[in-house]
Amino acid sequence: MTNIVLQLSPEQCKEVERFYAEAKVIRNAPGVVFAAKLSDTAITVYKSGKVMFQGAGADREASRFGGIVPSVSADKKNIGAKGDLLPENFSTMSVIGSDETGTGDYFGPVTVAAVYVPKEKIALVTEL
Repeated sequence: MTNIVLQLSPEQCKEVERFYAEAKVIRNAPGVVFAAKLSDTAITVYKSGKVMFQGAGADREASRFGGIVPSVSADKKNIGAKGDLLPENFSTMSVIGSDETGTGDYFGPVTVAAVYVPKEKIALVTEL
């Protein structure tokens, strides 16, 4: 799933809210001031001014608000709300990661998933 996070001004955040008003959903997560759900994209506006676009249409929707992400090599992608960079050889490394959903989301209070992918299985995971 593609995630794009933009840091927007208060005026731009209001513009996002107006644009997606008809697709608004209720999210009671801490820090969330607005959320919308399209068929292929979830949009979340936070008190901090960060706006996260998640899903297959994230690039398209973020580009509406100046979020055309500069192209980066496959081994050095911009990730996370902090703009962290992956190491140059990330696609050849064994990796462990986790994510969570919760506080009123579909799965209930809190659901956490973690995965470990050894470098020998990267090709299989990519194929899947």
